Parts: sequence; C-alpha cells; structure tokens
Amino acid sequence: MDKLVVRGRKRLTGEVTISGAKNAAVAVIPAAVMATGVSVLENLPSIEDVRNICHTIQEMGGKCRFLDKHTLEIDCNEGVSYQATFEGVQKMRASYYLIGALLARYKKAEVAMPGGCNFGKRPIDLHLTGLARMGVQELDAGPGRLVLLAPSGLHGAEITLRFPSVGATENAMLAACGAQGITVIDNPAREPEIVDLQGFLRSMGAQVSGAGTGEITIQGGCRLHAGEYTVMADRIVAATYLCAVAA
Repeated sequence: MDKLVVRGRKRLTGEVTISGAKNAAVAVIPAAVMATGVSVLENLPSIEDVRNICHTIQEMGGKCRFLDKHTLEIDCNEGVSYQATFEGVQKMRASYYLIGALLARYKKAEVAMPGGCNFGKRPIDLHLTGLARMGVQELDAGPGRLVLLAPSGLHGAEITLRFPSVGATENAMLAACGAQGITVIDNPAREPEIVDLQGFLRSMGAQVSGAGTGEITIQGGCRLHAGEYTVMADRIVAATYLCAVAA
C-alpha cells in the first residue's frame, strides 16, 4: 500500500468491536511451536502478519487451520523443522519470535534475519545477548542469516536487559521455557502483551510469573503441551477509535 486517502467531514457514530491484539498474536502463535499437539487460539486479528506467520509454520511442517475468521488451530507435530523458510521470515519483523520457540524445542534454530517495517535501524543484539546467557551460540552463517545452537542445552540464567525491549523480553521468555533451571529477566518490558504471552505459556504448562512487573521468573524444564487461549483485545486499535471520535 502506497497511500491512504481519507475523505472526512462526516460525524462518527455507531458501535465497533475491537479486534485481537496484533502485538500479542505474533508472539503467541510462534509459542505454539514449542509443544506437540493441537493448540487453539481465539480472537486473533484478521491481518496479513497473522497469515504470514501461519504460512511460515506450515512451510516448517506444522499445520495451521482457521476454524473461523478469528480462531486458529495449530498442530505442531514431531515433523516440525528447526529451520524457518527465509521468504516467510523476511516478510515480517515479529518472525524473530520463532528463534526463542525453536531454541526451546530443539536447542537450535536457523532463520533469516527478520524483515518487516522499515522505519530505522532495529537490531536484535538484545535478543542475542539474553539468549547467550542461557548457553546459546551464534554460528557464522553469512549475511542475512542466523544459525543459533545450544550445544550443551539451554540453562537458566539471570538476564538484565539494558533496555526494556518487548521482543528481547518475549524471546527470552520463550527460550527459558525450554531451559533447565530458573531464568530471571530483570528490567523486562511491561506491556500488556507480555502478560498475554505469559497467559498462553501457562496454558501450555509453563511456570512463568512476574509479567508486567520489573522482574519475570521462568521455571524451565516443565513438560509443555498444546494450549487453548483467547488473545487480548488490541489497545492500540481501541485508542485509535477513541481519538477519532474525540476529533
């Protein structure tokens, strides 16, 4: 899309239903890859990012089926690969959540550098630093490609983020679910979407606490199973409607 054309001067009235939160959905869907079985996610937004991440999971060997416009069934069987297709990953920024999920399940991950919105430099060094604390090594795979490996398995760690990055926080949460021992994330992001990811992880049997506060604790090594979860409403969409009506 190159532009939006808005023809105004019409009074806004009526009722709207707020869709599921995009920033929650793009982390919760990759989290389903961590366990075998069929997970069911409700209240997903009907947007391209959701369809892209589903397509990538299918290319990896998983099965994604929409039961209706906003309800997704994800079956991540034993045949799911630790390699994410490059075309799918490069379409969206949030594809980097597959890194933490794949490391939790396989102790290795091979993905392209994430793509998505181009609005300035957006490195993932905070993600990699946190993962390194859990025993993850980055192998030299050439430009535009990430190959990560935990040769001795993932272990619990104390991770202090120098900046409360949402992506780094959630990737650390995902990977820590597959680590042995306790991981503590200090100075994490506190957005509601972090709390939503915690809710889905708990539905899968993970022991996670503290989301939304200044410290998140994950007891790794729990046996994970498929989960069922309803994604939170999108606060950004809600605020947009409120601002439009006020204007």
